Amino acid sequence: MKSILLLLLLAVFLLPPAISQVAPQWQDHSVEIADQEMQVRRFTAQGSAENKYLILWLTPGFGEAEREYQLASELAQRGVEVWYLDLAESLFLPTGTSTLRAMDGRYVAGLIRAAHEQTGKKIILVTHGYGSLPALRGARLWQQDFYQDTTAAQKPYFSGAILFSPELYSYIGQPGVDPVYDPIASASNIPVMLYQAGKRGNRWQLEKNLAQLQAGGAQVYLKVLPGVTGVFYKKDTSAETMNLLKVLPEQLINVMRMLDKVPLPDKVATLTKNNQKTGKQLSLILMPYKGNPKPNSLNLDNSKGEHVLRNNYRGKVTLVNFWASWCGPCVEEIPSLNRLRKQMKDLPFELISVNYAEDRQHIAEFLKQVKVDFPVLLDSDGRVASQWKVLVFPATFVIGRDGKIVYGVNGAIYWDSPEVINTLKALTNKSKKSQ
Repeated sequence: MKSILLLLLLAVFLLPPAISQVAPQWQDHSVEIADQEMQVRRFTAQGSAENKYLILWLTPGFGEAEREYQLASELAQRGVEVWYLDLAESLFLPTGTSTLRAMDGRYVAGLIRAAHEQTGKKIILVTHGYGSLPALRGARLWQQDFYQDTTAAQKPYFSGAILFSPELYSYIGQPGVDPVYDPIASASNIPVMLYQAGKRGNRWQLEKNLAQLQAGGAQVYLKVLPGVTGVFYKKDTSAETMNLLKVLPEQLINVMRMLDKVPLPDKVATLTKNNQKTGKQLSLILMPYKGNPKPNSLNLDNSKGEHVLRNNYRGKVTLVNFWASWCGPCVEEIPSLNRLRKQMKDLPFELISVNYAEDRQHIAEFLKQVKVDFPVLLDSDGRVASQWKVLVFPATFVIGRDGKIVYGVNGAIYWDSPEVINTLKALTNKSKKSQ
């Protein structure tokens, strides 16, 4: 069996040259699902090479559609029809991770049925990030409805899902604390192709993501994308990402063929209720830290090529900030961090930043454009961030003079606000013994 899977994967990734890009073209198409009219951008297939497949592309939104449109157009040119829609926008809901986390699967299940009824084609789901949650919920609900319909004599017309760097969490708490996986992550048994961007923040959660999906019985195929931050993120112009985009249309066609060969289970996986308490995903104030208070060491080179080792944080209040230049909120909070460091210069205080998975040359160019008044350490492959259990950027740890983490913040805040300054100054006044 393993040799067969290996041959299938080789067939997927040994590809012919890509054809030239085409201008994105689509037609607006309305589909009524559960008494809700949903707007789909329909990229009609040209030719007949692969006209038995239809991709239901569920974008998480966030205004990064340019590359998705281009890829959908190139797939259509190769004979694969694409129905593209923003679920939140179609349902008049706010764009955001909280919307996708809360969305049930009825609309996706309805779209799978409608797409097949209108075209007679086999359906494959494609999405990325938090779009994976409603996609998997919809696939499971479709399975449930399909198997309960005793009048249906046809074979399953749904082939599986292609997930790019999926975010499968129902809740992410403070940095350094394990995320809570959504129940659907371990209640899916459909065939899945997982593309994981090598430089994305969730790269080092990959093993746990696989374990969750496989727990439900899913047959998961995997390809890690070294050097890629976000396949559809237009600011990711690395050579690795641009080369991938050239061959991705043919890759996806081969992936669809591969998923189509995997038998769909004849029953749904068991779904267990998640009873863990959730709360706000991002912190806007300093909240007492609830994870392991012992910080990890830092053993990295800085942006100047100097080696820095921190394995003893005692004696000073130390702020460790994880960030990336492609992260808008990270860049926006840099001026307030500069001002914080200036206000704390005469106190036992140290500010260290750790850049996530970007090369020295890129950071050198960034530092010419943006004033950063504190040390920048380079976590070139993201492993240090994974050791600190960082999933969201920016992520900041505040370590007290006793060497223990006191506060953890996911998200950007005003570090020079009076409340934050007073809190940090109070920490510097505490002796190591009193803490």
